[in-house]
Amino acid sequence: MSVPYLEIEAHGSHREIGRQIGEAARHLIVAGIAYYEEYHEAMGGLPFAAAERDCLAYLPSARQALPGVVEELEGMAEGAGVPLSRLLVPNLGEELTCNTDPAARPAGPPVARTEHCTSVAVRAGGRCLLGHNEDWWAGDVDKNVLLHITTDDGTQILAMTSACLLPPTGINSHGVATAGNTLYADDQRVGVPNNFIRRFLLESRSLDDARQRALLATRARGSNHLFADAAGGLLDIEAAATHEALIVGDDRLVHTNHFVDPAMTAHDMSTSQGTRLRLARARDLLDQGLARGDDPRDLVRAILSDHDGLTEAMSICGHPDLSVPPGERDMTTASMVWDLQALTVEVCAGPPCENERRLFSLR
Repeated sequence: MSVPYLEIEAHGSHREIGRQIGEAARHLIVAGIAYYEEYHEAMGGLPFAAAERDCLAYLPSARQALPGVVEELEGMAEGAGVPLSRLLVPNLGEELTCNTDPAARPAGPPVARTEHCTSVAVRAGGRCLLGHNEDWWAGDVDKNVLLHITTDDGTQILAMTSACLLPPTGINSHGVATAGNTLYADDQRVGVPNNFIRRFLLESRSLDDARQRALLATRARGSNHLFADAAGGLLDIEAAATHEALIVGDDRLVHTNHFVDPAMTAHDMSTSQGTRLRLARARDLLDQGLARGDDPRDLVRAILSDHDGLTEAMSICGHPDLSVPPGERDMTTASMVWDLQALTVEVCAGPPCENERRLFSLR
């Protein structure tokens, strides 16, 4: 398997960055929206047209709290030649398709997707690495873009994402990397969408700055945010819309898609067996590798490529289950390993067990 992706450089104001991305990835954005339009009801129980209308309720909160991020998405819509409302739907993917509250949607049965993402961070041998498998809808795997963004203040960002989406994970020139994992809490509300906050995190200047950004008071829902920095700091934030817990790492941190901090488990709505199996497997592999003295980069790569002992549908390296309808399939759509000292990322589109990683650098 060899999954291609588009490389894009963008710079300037948020709107200029968005417009450049939209123009360069227009064909992928149009194809991505068409995919969501065809399968959105299967993804979350809500037809695309209804989702498009519902998304507008979140826009005032986002515009008030994160005007630059909204302007970037507006620029993407302008550059791609699509209405903003249609681009909002995939960017509210968690709010619309990972919602555990049936009262929050006007129609359709609640469908809680629970097999999204594995993140692992390690500090060993004088190096700090953060790895992440982005598990999402299988129809996004052929629509990835590798973004090299330079903002007006000179901050550089390397991020891989689906062309339709604001980038949710990445590394920046301040030496901060962030990986996000879907969580399922009992307090989702109308507010600032999670993917907007994740884009906001990519400009963090320190772990403390990242913490403050992640805990935006008007957030619509929760997420897990795993951070690492060039000084070797590791920090995990488990957030619901109105509650949060901070987990400071010693030399290792692992997270999947359920709450693990005792203060947060009362809010956990995940019923997935897969997230718990992946967490246990990744922790075991990390502990064993560090005890052996494995090279930390090789160890993170191996963990993200693993599916020994787990079913294909539940493994860390996720493959689509062809027995379920196309609109309900998820998989590892991209895999990333960030080196905080070198300010690099190794990326591949698709499952890392069968796709070659390429190295990109901020230096």
